Amino acid sequence: MPKIPTFTAEKSMTSEASSVVSNIKLSPRSTVASALIPAAKQVQTYAIKKRDNEEKLQAKKTLLELKAESDKIIESQKDNPNEEESIGVWENSFKQLSNNKLSNIKNKRIKKLVEDSLELENLESVYHLKTNSFKAYEKQSVQVYNDKINMDVAKYKGTDNPILKVKYKEEIYRDAEDFNKEHELGSADLKKRLQTIDATLLFVDADYTIGLGFNNAAESIAKLDSDVNGASFINDDLFSNNIFNSYSQKINDLTIKGDPNADYDEAERLLSQLESFERYTGSKVVSGEREVKFATLRQKILTEKVGHDDLLRKIQMGNNFEEYNKDQRSLLSSEFYNALDARFNKSANKEKSEASTFEYDQRIDLFLSSNPDATEFEMQQYARDLRLNLIDKYQETSIETITAFNLEENKFNVIREAKDINRSYQEYLANPEAKNILKTLSKLNGYVDESGKPDVEMFLNDYTKILKQRQEG
Repeated sequence: MPKIPTFTAEKSMTSEASSVVSNIKLSPRSTVASALIPAAKQVQTYAIKKRDNEEKLQAKKTLLELKAESDKIIESQKDNPNEEESIGVWENSFKQLSNNKLSNIKNKRIKKLVEDSLELENLESVYHLKTNSFKAYEKQSVQVYNDKINMDVAKYKGTDNPILKVKYKEEIYRDAEDFNKEHELGSADLKKRLQTIDATLLFVDADYTIGLGFNNAAESIAKLDSDVNGASFINDDLFSNNIFNSYSQKINDLTIKGDPNADYDEAERLLSQLESFERYTGSKVVSGEREVKFATLRQKILTEKVGHDDLLRKIQMGNNFEEYNKDQRSLLSSEFYNALDARFNKSANKEKSEASTFEYDQRIDLFLSSNPDATEFEMQQYARDLRLNLIDKYQETSIETITAFNLEENKFNVIREAKDINRSYQEYLANPEAKNILKTLSKLNGYVDESGKPDVEMFLNDYTKILKQRQEG
């Protein structure tokens, strides 16, 4: 009967994951056993390798999680120019996160892998923090420098006091030198920086000189340019563009169409000055693409000048008529109502006054919109005639006969009896030159002949039909 082999455990049980170790004991002299030994060693080696890879994978996952948190803290400090402060913020925040993470790792080998990798990652994080702080410092330093320069240039531009101009100019140069020295940018940078300042101040002075409008503006600017040897660092195209734009802006400011303060004559003088402007080197400002721009600008000014003069006349004429129109309206109103006169301060008087002025406003608006080219005399003549005609229209009527006036639907808003109209017509036939309500109504409603005289016959023909409709309806 074959003997049954037994197996005895040599170690106590543990909760830690152990390496895979086989307790199989084989006699090397056994033919079958000797054949299994290499295979068993391969199984053991694979098992160990698999365990190591799984632990490395777990360590990498943990490390990635920590790195993500670290990156968030680094990102929050990217605009902090204080290196020591940004590193301190990162260390305080990340140390707690990493310690909490490590304390939850039970496998000693995994924990050791994470700790070793963290040392390298932390060095890299500190490097990024230092790099970001330096970049933030540079960025903020440049911003502060630019803001200070722009502020001093604005001060320089805003004063005509020569002492203050020198003061601001020296401050600008000093700021540029300090910035160059602080950042160790070298002599080439300083030279270019100072030339940029010279160019900026030259264009500021040129713009100011052009704005003064002096006849010798071109000569004054040429001297300013020559004094700083501008041609050595400002090319002709850049110089000409700036000069052209300054003249163009000044000309446009002077030529606001309809503005009483506009000065088209001064604009034309500046156009002539710009056209002949030459740099101290002999280079003409109006050249190349600027020739087309100049031609367009000149044509615009010459064209607008005619329209501007006409518009000013219309504005003045409108202002004059507005005053005249108010007077005529006031006279019309007072014809029917006067609060201080017992004969004309009744409610009926007030209603008649309101009705007549309302119709006056409606008819004036219609006349002005229909006759945009009417002269001041024509507008005043119409307003005066309208006032007189409306006085005639409402004078002998009672408030009970007056309805709401409407140019479209109720021009004949005073209800009149047919017998009254017939009587007025007979009076007209007897004396066409005498004052007559039919002549007034004819003129008010546009029934006039070629000479402007009221066409009573034509008016009465249409008005009779209206009276008949009112009687029937």
